[in-house]
Amino acid sequence: MIPGNIQDKLKEVKAVVFDGDGVFFTGRVFVHPETGEMLKERSHVDGQGISLLRAIGIKVAFVTGEKTGFLEAICKKLNSLPSVQNGGWPAIALFTGQQGDNKVKAIDSWLSQNNISWSQTVAMGDDITDYQLLQKAGIVAAPAQAEEVIKNIADYVTLRKGGDGAIRDLCNTILEARNIDLISLKKR
Repeated sequence: MIPGNIQDKLKEVKAVVFDGDGVFFTGRVFVHPETGEMLKERSHVDGQGISLLRAIGIKVAFVTGEKTGFLEAICKKLNSLPSVQNGGWPAIALFTGQQGDNKVKAIDSWLSQNNISWSQTVAMGDDITDYQLLQKAGIVAAPAQAEEVIKNIADYVTLRKGGDGAIRDLCNTILEARNIDLISLKKR
């Protein structure tokens, strides 16, 4: 069910911005005991949700304080899909190593380059490092396990946790608000 206060706003969304850890990834890091290799956990349904948004022309960006290669690898994979390569879908933008106000500056510049206003933007974050960014967005989304300070400013809190379907919940909600069928991606 879509909260009434954002139903109409979701119809006008042109961009969605996601944090990395706690939103796309669960926030858990697994370390191999012998090699020290680190792995992060995520859900494939979230990647599919991002594809659904891109298929209807919504631009997607990730902005994270981390400088590691986890999101770079994911974005490289998603941006190599034929639908992106042939110009059918917009590429995902990635901004790493961004903290606090720098998250806002990076996304502000990206939105300006794409002629998109903050009011046409959904931002999803889970903790205080996302607070400044979330305050700028037209719609604030938070995964189920987000800190209370973030849930308190959220217009929409997903049923699922970050890294475990939260992004897909938001994507499905955007499509539902626009009355778009998930299978055909056409208006009902």
